[in-house]
Amino acid sequence: MWKKIFFNSLNIEAETEKSVLIKMPNKSKYSGYKFWHPKKLVRVEGGKGYHLSFSFTDDFKFKLFKNGKGKYNKKEIIDEMELSPEEMFEEFEQVDESISLAEKRHKAKEKESYLIIEEPEKKEIKNIEIREELKNEQKK
Repeated sequence: MWKKIFFNSLNIEAETEKSVLIKMPNKSKYSGYKFWHPKKLVRVEGGKGYHLSFSFTDDFKFKLFKNGKGKYNKKEIIDEMELSPEEMFEEFEQVDESISLAEKRHKAKEKESYLIIEEPEKKEIKNIEIREELKNEQKK
C-alpha cells in the first residue's frame, strides 16, 4: 500500500534528473541527516509550491546519511543508518501535520465565497414618453 509524507520544499538540498536529496526536519532526532528519494515519487501538493510530498510503500527502506561539517570532509559521509516507513512517519509527523492543516485551511477558503449573484427583477415598461427637446436633438 502506498503512503505519503508531506514536507516543505526548503528541505530539498539537491536535485538530479532522477532523484531528490531531502534533508530530515530540524526538530527530528535525525537532524543533519538526509536521504535520496526517486524524483517521480516527489510531488508538489500546494502552498504556492512550498508543500511537497514523497510517496513510498510499506516495504520501503530509507537510507539516511550524514556529511561532515568541516572544511575538508563536507562531501565525506560520516554516518549512515536505515529507517523504516513507520520511523519516517514519526520524524516527519510535526511537519506533515502542519502542512496538512495549512492545505485544509486553504481548500476551505477556496470553497468559501462572499460573492452573491442575484438575477435582476424583470420590469415591464408600459408608456414611454420622449420629451420634445430630445426629439429635436435627434433630427439635427
